[in-house]
Amino acid sequence: MNAGAGITLIAAGGLLALVVIVAGWRRLSEAGALGAVGAAGLLVGAGALLLQEAVSAGEWAVALAAFGVLAPVHARLVLGRPGRSP
Repeated sequence: MNAGAGITLIAAGGLLALVVIVAGWRRLSEAGALGAVGAAGLLVGAGALLLQEAVSAGEWAVALAAFGVLAPVHARLVLGRPGRSP
């Protein structure tokens, strides 16, 4: 367990997601916005795993894959298509 690193990663991921959603969702390309939200999801997932004790390699693989995929899907469903509106 590495609480300091875990909290830092969760805060960094949340801040990245906030900046992308508030300031960049309509300005970035679709791939850029979804990629940045995916990276934010990975940071949050990695931070959460660092807060736990005795995490297996399988848990790392599943959690990071889930956070990396579901964060951009969730943002797309809630916020609509990123980039400029036609």
